[in-house]
Amino acid sequence: MKVVVVGNPGSRRVELLQAALAGLGMPPAALVSYADLLQGRAELAQHMCAGDLLRIESPGKDDEVERLLLAAGARAAAEEGAFAHMDARQLAALAHEKGEILLPRQWYHGLLAALALLKRQIAACPPHRAMADPDDIAAMFDKPESHRRMLAAQVAVPRTLGTPRCYDELSEAMARERCPRVFVKLAHGSSASGVVAYQVGGGQHMATTTVEMQRGGDGAIRLFNSRRIRSYRDQREIAALIDALCRHRAHVEQWLPKAGMAGMAFDMRVLVVAGQARHTVARMSRSPMTNLHLLNSRGDAGAVAERMGGAAWAAAMAACQRAAACFPRSLHAGVDLLIAPDFRRHAVLEINAFGDLLPGITHQGHDTYTAELLAALGEESR
Repeated sequence: MKVVVVGNPGSRRVELLQAALAGLGMPPAALVSYADLLQGRAELAQHMCAGDLLRIESPGKDDEVERLLLAAGARAAAEEGAFAHMDARQLAALAHEKGEILLPRQWYHGLLAALALLKRQIAACPPHRAMADPDDIAAMFDKPESHRRMLAAQVAVPRTLGTPRCYDELSEAMARERCPRVFVKLAHGSSASGVVAYQVGGGQHMATTTVEMQRGGDGAIRLFNSRRIRSYRDQREIAALIDALCRHRAHVEQWLPKAGMAGMAFDMRVLVVAGQARHTVARMSRSPMTNLHLLNSRGDAGAVAERMGGAAWAAAMAACQRAAACFPRSLHAGVDLLIAPDFRRHAVLEINAFGDLLPGITHQGHDTYTAELLAALGEESR
């Protein structure tokens, strides 16, 4: 038996997987690259044997794969026609700058195409075990769909204001729902990409975000991710930002207040493996964005659990487990969990198919990759 991983060569995720395998005394995983799959140079059946274990890793952090996914999604995005898109000729001529938010709706169509290809190839493989399911991955990358599933499962989630097509529609929804504080998110974004925390009150407007706007000579707005948190207070600037995000499909939720410790607000990343909440970390921040890659600090999850008390903590972990159960064919999922300021209530903010990149965080002595492998192999007592 061996592990076969679909991923990007040289990625940190693949390296951590290989390290976990080595730590368990297992042979290295056979790597099938997204680039080879998308260009027809690889077939899973060439690598999979009966009884093998298949892992699907994130396709992110690779410029070539990014372009291949955009190309794969071009036709579907054009046929949909509702959001920004480019054809193959335009993509070939595109000068893509580092950090640019580039056609995330079209990228998602490309991801769907890649996952459909994987699904067909998986069906042609000998009987094997899998750690994730292409359909589950697709749903977790669609914020409106994952929110719908969790709400239907009675998981506590922020109320949604839908998918507005422009700033004016957002303003109308906020007034209608009496919701002066919202998070505007790219429907298919991750890692705080394209996220805006927007609040209105007393005639004042403020949008806090990692997104930088740049206007070209033709007046078109380009959006860039950065690690610097910035605030926009001019309503016209905010409207331009929201309009630009809505061109790529936005998902809007009520902005709920977070609990705080040590002078900072926080939320939790909880990794659910085989139905059980395991690895947990508090993500501390002085801004509304808590993502760790924004140089936010890690907090003590044990201190949070102690502050909440056994019953409230158990209820929060159970909510994470119910959220992950909405994607039943996947062994693991990362859940973003909000703890309310009273340290009693909670809400699930998001779920992430690839939310296990938590180096240094252990549960019962195992890192995330090791814990997932042991669960997949049925050797959790090891």
